[in-house]
Amino acid sequence: MSRIKTMCAAFVVMATGITQAAADNDIAFSFAECAGRFSAEMEHAWLLNDPVAQVYEQDRASFVSLTDASFAPGQGRAILSHRVEVKLAHAALLQQASFGTRADRAKTARHIANTHLTTCRTLLLGS
Repeated sequence: MSRIKTMCAAFVVMATGITQAAADNDIAFSFAECAGRFSAEMEHAWLLNDPVAQVYEQDRASFVSLTDASFAPGQGRAILSHRVEVKLAHAALLQQASFGTRADRAKTARHIANTHLTTCRTLLLGS
């Protein structure tokens, strides 16, 4: 299987887990998802030596605190697993956006990543 097909299959598997968590309508999973997304953004900004990493770090810290405050006993592993899955999926978007060889795919990947970040920021008061 080609590398692209393997990555697409991984995205489908990750997206299925993300969709299931969203379907559960649990705010803790939403906060964990955003913590994962901002973790990926922060690390990507570090990689590119972009000073916006500090902003992502603050957003990530906010969502980590919200996640910690909102999950029910016994949910810790599921929440952490969800956060890591989302982080990996978001990191793949960022890699495509920054290092992809096709400009149309790179632009689409960045647009999707930005849309997710905007959605997350609407969960924070004062943003």
